Amino acid sequence: MKAIHVIRREYVEGIRRKAFIITTFVVPIIMSMFIVIPTLLATMEPQTVLRLAVVDQTGTIAPQFVAALTDTLKNGKRAFTATIAPATGDAYDATRAAQIEAIKRGETDIVLAIPQGIMTGEKASYITREQRNYNVLDRFGKVLNDVVLKQRLAAEGIDYERVKDLTAAVTVEMNQITATGNVEKKSFMAEYGVVFVFVMLLYTSIQAWGVTIAKSIVEEKGSRIIEVLLSAVTPKDLIVGKLVGVGMTGLTQLAIWTTLGLTLTGGAAPFVLAKLGPMHIPPVTFLYFVVFFVLGFLLFAALFMVVGAVSSTEQDAQQMQVLVTLPMVVPLMSLMMFMQNPNSAVAVGMSLFPPFTPLLMLARIILLTPPMWQILLGMGLMLATIAFAVTFSARVFRVGILMHGKRPNLRELVHWYRMAG
Repeated sequence: MKAIHVIRREYVEGIRRKAFIITTFVVPIIMSMFIVIPTLLATMEPQTVLRLAVVDQTGTIAPQFVAALTDTLKNGKRAFTATIAPATGDAYDATRAAQIEAIKRGETDIVLAIPQGIMTGEKASYITREQRNYNVLDRFGKVLNDVVLKQRLAAEGIDYERVKDLTAAVTVEMNQITATGNVEKKSFMAEYGVVFVFVMLLYTSIQAWGVTIAKSIVEEKGSRIIEVLLSAVTPKDLIVGKLVGVGMTGLTQLAIWTTLGLTLTGGAAPFVLAKLGPMHIPPVTFLYFVVFFVLGFLLFAALFMVVGAVSSTEQDAQQMQVLVTLPMVVPLMSLMMFMQNPNSAVAVGMSLFPPFTPLLMLARIILLTPPMWQILLGMGLMLATIAFAVTFSARVFRVGILMHGKRPNLRELVHWYRMAG
């Protein structure tokens, strides 16, 4: 098959381009830096001992508050050195002002002012110049809340620990009856996370390489090299070769990105999985993932080829690309609806519509595996659409290389298609 020569040419030239090498190896590193570094900075605790002054108008809360601050730094030292400044009655305002002056002189880092009315809902004050760490503020709020709650309950003669036990939160665990009839734990966030990752991988890959395919065809139509190529191969072989060759280049880049991404962020995997919750995904799901990803990539790449075949200039191609990208946006917008009822008539119908199938059928497989006939029908319809798109592109391309000027309308495209047939 002569298309093999075109595939080899497109693939070798694609992976040799400087743009491919740079984006393949530099982009993941830059993206990981944008993700990892801000995360580390946001979660980084201050490794210096903070000087805290507690101004307590009640006279009873500060000792319990300070005793509860048992936080330590990574080196084992206490995170806070606390000083209690009793300020009952009218001395509260003056003492509070004096401690604020101590912050200005650099003698204190944080002042926590506790007014008398805190027992009835009045707010405490966290005062600082530089130590605006959210984790410290949140920690102070939780400790102070516990101390005040204990005193309120004690004033009513109620045991705090008993109340704590009686008011413990109740958790409702999500379970689902699978296709095999077993009852398994499920996590909405885990399922949504898996579907979202797949959707974004497919979307970004198509956006990057689909445009490349359309642009490549437009360039071939406008160059004299096309005359040499078509003397050796048929338009269909050329179109198929470009589809598979550029597609293999894109999938190669995606495989490298995936490997680098897992390597660079592998340490965060246990933390992410713990946050998402139980994730019981049958091994066959990963096979479906690969099949639908490849079919989805080829389907949209074929549709981009149609865009390239009917366009005379890159400007024309850019204007028509929205017709291809729109079918990828619709599943994203309806994903939440599908997750709530993956076997509804609307979900089944839309998942069998070829442009929606790679995203929505896989989402249904992850959520609640549909009957096998629906999965196979979805694959068959995608393959048929890919074959038609390739044939249509080849026929339009064959006539279109001889036509120049304005972009053809629908009637002219149909005429080209029949004439080439």
